[in-house]
Amino acid sequence: MTIRFNVKKKMKVATATLLLCSVATGALAQDAIRVISHRQPALEFYTQQMVEALPEGRVTVELMPIDKQLELASITMSSESDAIDVLYLNDSSFRRFAANGWLEPIDDLWEKYRGEYDLDDFPKSVIDAVSYDGKIYAMPILTNTQLFFYRKDLLEEAGIEPPQTMEDYMAAASQLDSARMAGTIMSLKPVDAALNESHWYMNAIGDGWFDENWKPIFNNAAGVEAITKLKEMTENAPRGFTAHANDESTINLQQGLAAMGLQWFTRAAAMDNAEQSRVVGQIEWVAPPGGGARTANDGFAISAFSSADREEMFKMLAQAASKESMREGAQFAMPPRLSVLENTELAAQYRWYPAARAALESGKAFPAMPDFNDVGEIVTRHILRAVTGEAEVQEALDQAAAETEELLASRGYYN
Repeated sequence: MTIRFNVKKKMKVATATLLLCSVATGALAQDAIRVISHRQPALEFYTQQMVEALPEGRVTVELMPIDKQLELASITMSSESDAIDVLYLNDSSFRRFAANGWLEPIDDLWEKYRGEYDLDDFPKSVIDAVSYDGKIYAMPILTNTQLFFYRKDLLEEAGIEPPQTMEDYMAAASQLDSARMAGTIMSLKPVDAALNESHWYMNAIGDGWFDENWKPIFNNAAGVEAITKLKEMTENAPRGFTAHANDESTINLQQGLAAMGLQWFTRAAAMDNAEQSRVVGQIEWVAPPGGGARTANDGFAISAFSSADREEMFKMLAQAASKESMREGAQFAMPPRLSVLENTELAAQYRWYPAARAALESGKAFPAMPDFNDVGEIVTRHILRAVTGEAEVQEALDQAAAETEELLASRGYYN
């Protein structure tokens, strides 16, 4: 199913002005491949790899804050201009661009160059994250996944094995919970943090969020069980968990105020930061028990309106995302290639890499719909009503499902 969305006409009016400004800067060579991207260290590295993949002068790169980059891309592509050839997209903006028909599918090139660039080295969860409506639209560049953090010393002292199932996790959290230390962190601040935590439960215990026709299923019996277990787990969480997101949960782990829990890969290094952490060397990681925790992937896509050679652009992206490139880029962000995550030198330097590999294989991205963030605002509001006892779990999820279905119907998801 392909969903298309209207872009405000005033954005199209502004297109010519913006494009003229770009040309006036003299940044573009007449026949160069124009790449636009968010500016941050990892993306600076990978866009430089694109520049070096082709002869000098063939690639120009413009780096800017992400809001400006997405605004420029939206304006340019809604007018069907060929002024942009390749663009960076995060996992949420990617779906909107793909749904609007602004991106070039690359399945044929992926298959053609599968062997040359070892594209099977990307796990299925990563490929799924850069796919929409059954087609691949972007080259994966950065990946992030949620890991299960736990205090190895405390588990060993209590005779507890690292949790492999949600039942193991609940039992361990309950056993370790005390007045001095919470059994687990929980990040239930709306919207993103609460949606991430709920996503794990909905996949590990429930049946996921939607059926194949985008009808909500998170309020079925398995979904009710999932949120009931989440509610039970909050008994072992720190006070104020409904206002906790990544920062608060990271601090609780660093300061020894919680024994374990779900957290992002990018927070792993903070556990061994001697200037901030009281638990240096004591935290270990495994894939989240039960699987299904969130994976997020960013990449570079080819504009559907580009007049440049699409095969040349694909090879440029594939070279930037090669094993060799990603081994070097691992210093900036987690590479999505399994072979790089398995690299023994990286595993020795970054203790959490082996767990990240396992988490990527068992993880799941958010549903591939452009409107899932809007759905998340609805769902997390009602999940928190259930968790805090304002409503029964079934009642809260039924209300969330009804509001979600109404929203999606208004946006053309159902015939």
